[in-house]
Amino acid sequence: MRRWLVSRISGSKTRAPQWGPGRLGWSQRRVDGAVVIHLAGELDLSTAAELHRRLMSVVESSAAATVVLDMSHVAFIDAHSTGLIVTAWAAATCRGRQFQVNGLQGIPARVFGLLGFTPLAARRMWDDKAGGVAGGPSEGAGGVAAR
Repeated sequence: MRRWLVSRISGSKTRAPQWGPGRLGWSQRRVDGAVVIHLAGELDLSTAAELHRRLMSVVESSAAATVVLDMSHVAFIDAHSTGLIVTAWAAATCRGRQFQVNGLQGIPARVFGLLGFTPLAARRMWDDKAGGVAGGPSEGAGGVAAR
């Protein structure tokens, strides 16, 4: 069983993208048929347009069955940016794809919790051999993914 946290993929270390004030750190790669997006920095109105453009591009054009958004290096998120992530989740779901948020901690975890979006960030386990879900969608749905 493996969680889709970027830091655990293939046992290798992953560098966080470089970012500065008003800039969105973004790196993306394919892992076992999933697109893993690693975000860093602060997600607010100054980065919202770029976040929306990039998320929707991946959701709409990717052939991957799963999109994983790793937010373990996100220090701040506002309600608008949280809404953009929910919009990307809805677009992925309409296309028959899974969209998961991992690595929530600090302010982003609190914002997701206050807005009632913790089921979007539910911890999910995957079976490496079968490539499918080991537990149903309700498994761990009550809390924020542990890091």
